[in-house]
Order: sequence, then structure tokens, then C-alpha cells
Amino acid sequence: STSHPNAGLVPPTETPEKKELLVLVEMGRTFYLQGLSRADSAAWYTDIQASAGGRGNALKDQQLSRGDIPIIVDSCIAFITQYGLRHEGIYRKNGAKSRIKVLMEEFRRDARNVKLRINDNFIEDVTDVLKRFFRELEDPVFTLELHPQWKEAAEISSKPQRLERYKELIHRLPRLNLKTLAALIGHLYRS
Repeated sequence: STSHPNAGLVPPTETPEKKELLVLVEMGRTFYLQGLSRADSAAWYTDIQASAGGRGNALKDQQLSRGDIPIIVDSCIAFITQYGLRHEGIYRKNGAKSRIKVLMEEFRRDARNVKLRINDNFIEDVTDVLKRFFRELEDPVFTLELHPQWKEAAEISSKPQRLERYKELIHRLPRLNLKTLAALIGHLYRS
């Protein structure tokens, strides 16, 4: 699966050698890199941050959580589960377009550094961000490739046969899609 590092710069004043240090955290491991100059470290940091951001609208382009689902999905589901499940119709209410736009941009720039907080974020904005993320995927979770088969399966009149076909199609999904779908369905089931 695709995974993107979280990068940070430690200022020269905080290192024994008085040089800037680049710290990468990836899948529970920490890497320390030191350039020959401050400019080297800064350039590496910029390049890593640029590549680590979820730059595309495909699942594979997103920064992933430890559970191998997009961080935007993981963060939104966690926030909604913690603060929104007591509210009725949370997915029917609309958030503020301007706040949603800002939140989407923050997740696209660097999902790992977005911290959703009840005092700073509205439930409706977060539910809209989650819906918008799925709506804007260039290849949906159920995949464009399998779309005709999903349509055919939906038309099977026998419920047991239809469910069996759905099961087959679900197992044909890429691993990332399958994990993302499982997280979403688990969340909706609890909602």
C-alpha cells in the first residue's frame, strides 16, 4: 500500500551539532536526516512535504493512516463518531461552504497535520468534508472498472444470489478500496 511520511525540521539550536535536522516518521519508525547545509535540509523538507501531501483525487494518492485508509476518512470518521453520533440526521445537515473548502484544502495539503477539534470544527462541516471526499474521487471506492458488474448485480432479483455477487465483487476491490469501504460501512453501521 502507499504510505506517506510525516516530516518535520528540528531547529539547529536543538541539536548537539547545531545543525538543522530533518525528522521523518513513517509507519511507526523514525528517521533522522542531516544535510550538508541548512539549505539542503530545507530543500529536502520542502520536497518531502510536497510528495507527502495527498495531491491527487485518487485513493492511492492520499496520506494513509496506520489502518491503511486515507487519513481524511479516518480523521472525519473518528471526529463524527466521538461528537456527532448523538445528533440526528448528521449526514443530512449542510455545513458552511467556506469552512468546508478550507478544511478540504488543509487535508489535501497535509492530512497528517489536520487536527479536528470540537471547539474549532462543526460536525456538519466534517460530515460534508467526508461526503465531498468520496464524491470527488476520480475512481470511486467501488471502482470504475467494476461499475458495470455492480449494476448487473443490483438487477439480480434473487436476494441470496445478489448478495453472493456483491460479496464476489467486494473481494475483487483493491486492498485500499476494501479497507476504506470497510471503515465507512463500519462507521455508518454505528451511526
